[in-house]
Formats: sequence, structure tokens, C-alpha cells
Amino acid sequence: MLLVDFGPGVARVPPNDLLENVTLAPLTPPIASGMSVQAACFRLTPGGRIVRHPATVPQILAVVAGSGWVSGADGREERIEAGRAAFWEAGEGHETRTDDGLEAIVIEAEDLRPFTAR
Repeated sequence: MLLVDFGPGVARVPPNDLLENVTLAPLTPPIASGMSVQAACFRLTPGGRIVRHPATVPQILAVVAGSGWVSGADGREERIEAGRAAFWEAGEGHETRTDDGLEAIVIEAEDLRPFTAR
């Protein structure tokens, strides 16, 4: 077994114009390195935002603490809080923001699909 630390102490501010007041702690190597899936813990401080951009592959943002707002292709904001997740298809424009702070696990993969109970 290998334990992976993704706490605030290992989080970093990536050089990325899409992220405002956001740190991330990778859980896997990035897709760009040849991996089929990538995952990271994103922490948005109060007023933080992941600006509108298209998803490169399908992705899930699963909120584990805090709350905020997400939007998809139509730009309409929906409230999101701990225990809920947003899913975006590849190419879909999307944005995430928070007034009070938000922590989420983001998973991205080519064949990713959300689970839906039947």
C-alpha cells in the first residue's frame, strides 16, 4: 500500500490563467504524461474561481467540503455543496466559483461517465 498526501501542505498554486485563488494537490500524474485518468484535489478559497473553459475530456468535480456555484454549456449557475458533483462532457464550456470556499476532487478521463442510480 502507498499513502498519498493531498492535504493543504502539499497543495500548490499552478501556473494557470484559468485558476483564481485556487490550489491543487495532484492524486495522479496528468493525462499529458500518458495516463488514462487524472485526479486532483482542488481548493478554492473564498472568492475562488475556475474560469469558463471547455473540458478537454469528460470530468467530474465532486465537492467534499464547502459550497459554490457551477455552470455548464448554457452558462446558467447551479448551487453545489458537499456531497454533490458536477459532470461535464468533453468540449463543454464550464465554470466553478465560490463565495465562502470549496474543496473538491476532480477526476478527468476519456471514457468517464457519471454513475446514475436506476
